[in-house]
Amino acid sequence: MILPLPENFDANEIFIIFSTVITWFLMYVLPRRLSAVTIIIIWTFNVFLALLADITISIKPYNFYFTIDHYTHELFDVILHFVTYPTLPYFVVNFYQHKKSKGLKRLSYIIFWAGVAIAIEWISLKFHVFTYTGWKLYISFFVYLVVFAANIWLSNFIEKKHPYKRTSTK
Repeated sequence: MILPLPENFDANEIFIIFSTVITWFLMYVLPRRLSAVTIIIIWTFNVFLALLADITISIKPYNFYFTIDHYTHELFDVILHFVTYPTLPYFVVNFYQHKKSKGLKRLSYIIFWAGVAIAIEWISLKFHVFTYTGWKLYISFFVYLVVFAANIWLSNFIEKKHPYKRTSTK
């Protein structure tokens, strides 16, 4: 089954295209500090989390939010879940692996990135990528704290078995 195109190509689709292009460009130009195995697992883990949220709290009986223009999915929902959303946890883990802070510095790092995620989510709300029908932005902050901490733990676990090996001078 092919997902339908948007009924109206408007601000939310433009925002998704724009943010996807920017984040993928940044992924390309910024130094990579993760093994391919780590990237694939982190990416898959975050796609799973995004889909899990959508199939649990964005449908009946909760209906806390919907994405794009309505409760049903379209092509841009797939782009959002599989291509756009996982880039932020990628950056969190990639930059973390450079310094590997501990204790309060790690907590501060996670809080900082949760703040970045909230800012991005707030902007996406203005472009109607999400429409809250019961969800609150501050709840997302706590979710991001857990998600980013889990991503860092997972990346540490994977990097022990499959460490990143620098192959270029980039």
